[in-house]
Amino acid sequence: MSSTPENPRIIALFDVDGTLTIPRGEITPSMMQFMKDLSKKITVGIVGGSDLPKQEEQLGDGVVDIFPYNFSQNGLVAYKDGKVLEIQTISKYLGEDNVKRLVNWVMKYLSDVDMPVKRGTFIEFRSGMFNI
Repeated sequence: MSSTPENPRIIALFDVDGTLTIPRGEITPSMMQFMKDLSKKITVGIVGGSDLPKQEEQLGDGVVDIFPYNFSQNGLVAYKDGKVLEIQTISKYLGEDNVKRLVNWVMKYLSDVDMPVKRGTFIEFRSGMFNI
């Protein structure tokens, strides 16, 4: 874990894909060095849509131990100083009964949609979204 920055009350959050890396790419050594140098001056955090293992593929193992804040899965999983701070999911927020109501409604609706081919995964459930 890094030491306290010069101005710890100032925080800069950086997105992974398209900011720190090219989409799904690995961080360059010069960008990582820039982030480490910046973290000596202000508090630095990482934000991304992917889960932590995918972020580590892009930013390196132990990224939650390098920068004090990390928000993965579009902010649903929050880390502070390398430890999980909070985890939120759609099912936790809505409740399982409401998730089932939504899925049942979508399935009924899709059953009446006329498509040339009707196969595949029509509902994908993730922690933070439904892909329908």
